[in-house]
This record gives sequence, structure tokens and C-alpha cells, in this order.
Amino acid sequence: MTMLSAIDAFFVAHQESSGVLMQLGVEVELKGLVTHDKVEHMLLHVVKRWPPLGQRLRQAWLGLSWEGKPRTSDMLRVAKNRDALAAWRNRPLNPFREPPFQLLWIAHEEQNLFAFRAHHAVVDGEAFFGVCAEAVRALAGAADNTDKDGFTRAVKVKDAFQKVQQLRREAQFDRSARIAVRSTTPGPIAIVERDLDREQLGVAPAWLCAAAWMKAIHAWNRSRGTATNSLISLEVPVSLRRNRDHGMCIGNQISPIVLYGNAIRQLEDLAQQLKQQMSRALRKQIHLALPAFSAPAKFLPWEVFRRIAASPELTGFATSHFAWLEHAQTIHDEVSSASGGALQIVDQQIYTPVCLHMGAAVSILAWPNRAQVFLTHRLNALSTNEANVLLDLMVHELTEQHLNRQQVAV
Repeated sequence: MTMLSAIDAFFVAHQESSGVLMQLGVEVELKGLVTHDKVEHMLLHVVKRWPPLGQRLRQAWLGLSWEGKPRTSDMLRVAKNRDALAAWRNRPLNPFREPPFQLLWIAHEEQNLFAFRAHHAVVDGEAFFGVCAEAVRALAGAADNTDKDGFTRAVKVKDAFQKVQQLRREAQFDRSARIAVRSTTPGPIAIVERDLDREQLGVAPAWLCAAAWMKAIHAWNRSRGTATNSLISLEVPVSLRRNRDHGMCIGNQISPIVLYGNAIRQLEDLAQQLKQQMSRALRKQIHLALPAFSAPAKFLPWEVFRRIAASPELTGFATSHFAWLEHAQTIHDEVSSASGGALQIVDQQIYTPVCLHMGAAVSILAWPNRAQVFLTHRLNALSTNEANVLLDLMVHELTEQHLNRQQVAV
């Protein structure tokens, strides 16, 4: 039995109350022959290492827990073609009735698509990508059995209360702009993607990308006649793990910090401002306040907790989400080497939940030589064409900055 933290349980309550799917996705394309036995063995490895991934939620008098025997047969679905992918991304995952970690396997000859998905209650984005990478390693015969623990620094209750009150005031002020969208109701999600060369991102790529996303939102709003407010805010996750390269402790071991910026500023100035804001917030331990203050709430009866958690007062008030996930290229080499060249990772894609009023969120997989930019959007908020325009605006900001830097160098 593994008891959920208050933050873990929040994602269960939020999905129930809002209708927004609190699901994360990682989709990996593999070239090579894969058998059903190997896929089952991969899932067995995953649940042996992290049993909650294959368990179900149980409601006790106090709180929620992952309980029961992991059932890999309930974790795997097989499809013949990619027509099943959109429905897979958008089918609600009920952790009370089914395992919170699941896989859709689409195979045609030696072309395989492994579409992993997980409920946010069991894992955050950082760990989810790590779990999926470990699953693919196991498929290739290179499983890692080293245990790695999570780590959260202690914060005084008085300090945590003051910082949470500060967050509450920020939410009530509602200072920053909203993305101009057609609807703020639940709906299916889709993903658009761009690839960027790391060389064009300069020395502070994460902050340049965050600034470019802010400026793109403002440009989009201006094109829709709603750009009266150029102040944009981004909710950015901060890891609480000891080892970021091996963030393998499941559950939610991250905490958000909301950053603000005026999108009419020059890109590099805005990026520097965001970087400084984050540094100040980390020094003040703002990111530790919510986990520390909310921790006792996991012992509340579920019905009471669910009513409290339904309020968006401390979450989802930013303009959008932004996440930068830095990864080494070793996973591709490990899979090829461990399988003797029989398996090759061809590509990967990720998606995240999208809050109702946001309509769109950006996540970036940063590899040594390139950055994959993923914009997850609700189709009733932004059409695929509109999402592509919005993402092109972000890429344009980065391209212009790169060209200007080259001209200065010449």
C-alpha cells in the first residue's frame, strides 16, 4: 500500500471536478522486431520496480492509497494502426478502476509505436519520462534496477503558510493576460511540434524559449485584438528530487513557480528577467511552500479533500504552463547497444494536461543537439491550424534572435 500525497490526490480531485484529463503522454517510435512476450516482460519489470503503476486507487477513511496486485494485462492495449492514437490520448483514465500507467502498442512489421500514458496522480512529467525510458531500456535488455529516492527539503510551517498566502493573493489579483481561445470548456487534446537546433538557442536556451513563448502568446493575442495586457505569466515546474538525471521516484516530486514578464521587452532581456525571478524564488524557497503546507491534507477524508481541492485558488491561474526537460542522448545509444542493433529509437513525442482557461501548454525535450518543442492544445480552444500559427510565432522569436546574434558577431 502506498498513500498518496496531498498533491498526488489533488490531480484525482481536479480531474473529477473540472473534467480536464490529468494525463501525461510519452510516445516512442521504435524500429525493430518486438514480440508480445517482450512487451509483457517490459511491463512486469516496470511494476516490479514501481508497484503503484499497476495498482488501483482505494479510498480509505483517511486519504487515498495505491493498493492491490499489479495487473499488467489491464495495462496493455494493442491496435493495428494509428487511427487508435487520438482516442487513446483522450480516453479518461479512471485510477479507481484501472492501473494509472498504461501502454498502447501499435505494430506494423518492424515499425512500433509505444504510446505510454499515465495519470498525473501517480507520476509527474519528469519522472514519467524517466519511467518510459526505463521501460524501453527493459525492452532492449538494458534494465536498471538501482533504487533512487525522492527528496524534499523541510520548511517551517509558519514560513510555508506565509508563502501560500502570497500565492493566494497572486491568484486573486489575476494580473496576467489570458491566451485568446475560442472555448474554456473541457475537450480533446492534440499536439503540434517543432524541432530546433540547439545552436540557435544561445547560452540560456530554457529561458530564451520561455521568453519566446511569452512573446508568442502576446503576438497571438494582438492578432486576435485582445492584447490589452502584455503581462504574461508562466507556471514552471521545479524538481524536488535529489538527482535530476535519474528522477525515478514516482509520485509528484515537483512544485510550481509562477514567473511574470512583460512580453513587449526584447527577447534576451525578458529571458534574463525570468532567470533572475527563478533564482530569487529558489533562494526564498517559494517552491517548497505548497508541498510543506499541504502535506497534512492527505489525511483528510476523501470527500472533504475533494471539495477543498476543487477550488483553483492556488493552481492554474497563470497564462500558460512551460516545462523544459533536459536529457542526454544516451537512451538512444543504450537501446541500440543493449539490443545488439536490433532496436532503434526513431523518434519520441510528449504531451501534458491543459488547464481550462489556458487552452495550450508548451513542453520541451532538450537533447544535446536539438530541442523538440511540443504544444499541447485543446481542440475546442485552438484548432490545429491555430496551434501551428501560435507555435510558429514562438519559433519566429527564436529565429529572429539567432539571426540578430549572428549579424552582431559578423
